[in-house]
Amino acid sequence: DFSKGEFVVEYDGEMIDSETAKDLETKYSMDSSTGCFMYYFKHKGTQHCIDATSETGRFGRLVNHSRVSPNCFTQVFMLGNTPKLILVAKMDMVAGTEVLYDYGDRKKESVKAHPWLCL
Repeated sequence: DFSKGEFVVEYDGEMIDSETAKDLETKYSMDSSTGCFMYYFKHKGTQHCIDATSETGRFGRLVNHSRVSPNCFTQVFMLGNTPKLILVAKMDMVAGTEVLYDYGDRKKESVKAHPWLCL
């Protein structure tokens, strides 16, 4: 069970710059078996990207999207000078509840390619 405001999971991966992220997204798009698990966020005026595409055994990258009824939200957590991205419970959740958060991607081309982003 998770209580409202409680840490749920870290969105863990390699912290990369935006230029590297764009190059990797192009590379990943060429191989449909790979997928792409990038999370872009801004913290203290700086753009960051976490590439969680490589399988690490960590679960944050596997959390599904819901724009309409997310039960978690993302939050930046500083570990020393490094920003980490965590998911926090938006409400109390009992064991067995699917963990969901809003990916936040509203770009026209993204929604066209992935209509489920509207859900």
